[in-house]
Amino acid sequence: MTKATGRKPKNIKHHNLRYILSIVKKRGVCTAGEIAKESNLSMTTIVKTLDSLKQAGIVKSIGKGNSTSEGGKRPELFAFNESFRYVLCVYFAGKYAVCTLNDLLNNGIELRKVYYTDASDTDMCLDQVCKELRSIMGEQKVTEADICGISLGIDGIVDSEKKHVVYPIHNPKWKTGGYIAERFQTYFPRIENIQIENSGRLGSWNYLKTYPELESERVIVLNSSESLTAGALLQNNAVQHGGNCLIGEFAHMMIPNAKGDVECECGRRNCFEKLIALDRFEEYVREMIDSEEEAELYHKLCQHEIAPLELIRLADQGSVSGRKALDLIIEYYLSVICNLMIASDPKYYVIGGIYVRNSEYFRRELSLRFDENKFWGIQFKARILYDMDDDGWEFKSMARPVIDTFLNTLKFDE
Repeated sequence: MTKATGRKPKNIKHHNLRYILSIVKKRGVCTAGEIAKESNLSMTTIVKTLDSLKQAGIVKSIGKGNSTSEGGKRPELFAFNESFRYVLCVYFAGKYAVCTLNDLLNNGIELRKVYYTDASDTDMCLDQVCKELRSIMGEQKVTEADICGISLGIDGIVDSEKKHVVYPIHNPKWKTGGYIAERFQTYFPRIENIQIENSGRLGSWNYLKTYPELESERVIVLNSSESLTAGALLQNNAVQHGGNCLIGEFAHMMIPNAKGDVECECGRRNCFEKLIALDRFEEYVREMIDSEEEAELYHKLCQHEIAPLELIRLADQGSVSGRKALDLIIEYYLSVICNLMIASDPKYYVIGGIYVRNSEYFRRELSLRFDENKFWGIQFKARILYDMDDDGWEFKSMARPVIDTFLNTLKFDE
């Protein structure tokens, strides 16, 4: 956070309240003196503002800190009250939804999975989800007045500004446009801050917290599960969308001269997502077995006695066919990230998913081959960061856009 300088805002009191609140939230625990060093505000202003924030309930006093080396009174310690309000979050998958209640630090208080009775019926699915959210609220003794917003994440094309779902890829028969957000508004009439976003873009917010060096930089995110690949473009501490809300749909970049000919649900062929799916990797391994030494592996594959993820680990251990198949996957990744370098010129890539987590060979070779790439003899100046966390990355920052909106528009009594 930059220091308060320049032209004064119209309502200086509200500006100071939000500014000091942002410092307390960022630091976790701090004293008035530490806020003064960071903000250049007077101690009188800081003490009065902290008192107002305490009265509102969004900042709490948690005791006394240590005295300075010169002695004197022990300073009061202040902390952000993450339980001041809560956020309801829903991730819509193909056959189920994940419902969570989060606090203002995006910590999950409760998580439940709801399996749809009829995945093709929009109203029935939304009814199930909203009833589950009500049940969570009742269990946690939380009312609508305690909820500062609802965050909805869905795989597909989403216009978050209009709160419109353009195309839900898992449930193409669902009603589109603003229908989903409007139904939630009907179910929860007292909650005004309802947001809907592509789940990949929602998940990418987490990296701004995980990697502080990404703030204010241009970043490409790629994260692949067994069958899906999510992406995002981060720039100036924000997720980018584009005129058609297609920024981040890197999964559907077509790979020329790909092995085989694979049709994608999007209507095109040889999309990146399809070519690196785990079932395709298994096919590559089977096709590349050409020695007696790997006859047993071929037999196990034909009898479905070996899990596809285990094939990735075998490649790391030196399996010849596994290495050849991984090399093909690496080449597809390389094709996409090098094209994105020319199209977007990012400073960082954050890459996660099944190959990253399960193969040191994949990580090492992708970095080496990327570093060797040149454009007109000029070497790319970009860095690849690998996300080693388990699945569920899309949940880690679901509440953040709602929390940011709430804190940025928070009103205080005069």
